[in-house]
Amino acid sequence: MDNFLQLSYLGKTHFIVAIKSLTLLVNADELVTSNTLTERLGIESSFIRKVLAKLMQENIVEGFGGRYGGYKLIVNPEKTTLYDIYVAIAKDAHPKDEEKALDSMDHMIIEIVLESQAKIKEILSKYSISDLINGKHM
Repeated sequence: MDNFLQLSYLGKTHFIVAIKSLTLLVNADELVTSNTLTERLGIESSFIRKVLAKLMQENIVEGFGGRYGGYKLIVNPEKTTLYDIYVAIAKDAHPKDEEKALDSMDHMIIEIVLESQAKIKEILSKYSISDLINGKHM
């Protein structure tokens, strides 16, 4: 049941689309268009462009507009970890609304989530973009 819940939650998230897009950019000799990514990944180009815009903000991908535009990877895929991608995608994911009063249950939940994020960091930091391309799984 845990695996089912985990997979159904992940789906075609920004994080997964980012990783799969980056793996396609790694070995590209020329710019890769969002249409090419759409064809290869089976995901709408508007969603891909939204994901890649976040990666551009974090200087992971460079994008070029126009008729001959597209995207290219500008980081070292051997040194860029899945955690780096996770942070780039998750950054500013939740708008900073006005602070609401937190009760003791809120604080407990926050502590549990922070503990789980530490595990996420530990695990995702083990793998680079190149590891995925090479089929490496520890």
